[in-house]
Amino acid sequence: ALFEQVLLVCHEQGLLGNELFAIDGCKMSSNASKEWSGTFKELGEKRQKLRRLIRHHLQEHYARDEAETEAELDRDIRRAKTILSLDEALTKVDRFLKTNRPRMGRGKRSKEVKSNLTDNESAKMTTSKGTLQGYNGVATV
Repeated sequence: ALFEQVLLVCHEQGLLGNELFAIDGCKMSSNASKEWSGTFKELGEKRQKLRRLIRHHLQEHYARDEAETEAELDRDIRRAKTILSLDEALTKVDRFLKTNRPRMGRGKRSKEVKSNLTDNESAKMTTSKGTLQGYNGVATV
């Protein structure tokens, strides 16, 4: 529909020679992490996994709460930093799932497409060099 509108505007401006029309796409990376993509079900599973990891690390931390040596104290500090990092990730996923709705694809089979917590407008796309999180820029001439 957009291409049709572009052609109509170009025709009105007298820019068309009616000889050749071309469309080309270029996949461009976004500033979003592929690791934060998934369907709402997958993101819900990620949230559960993060909760389990936090519980595990907290139990380990509480079990070793009385550090006797400097090495044990260093290990406890690293574990506490890991717990904080996991908690931040859990908060990020939880906030996204509470404030957004699943993205639905268009076309004959409109099933859920993967969302991205960092940039929900971008999509995972396969290229000859692997998969990237980004956009498809389209040029019309």
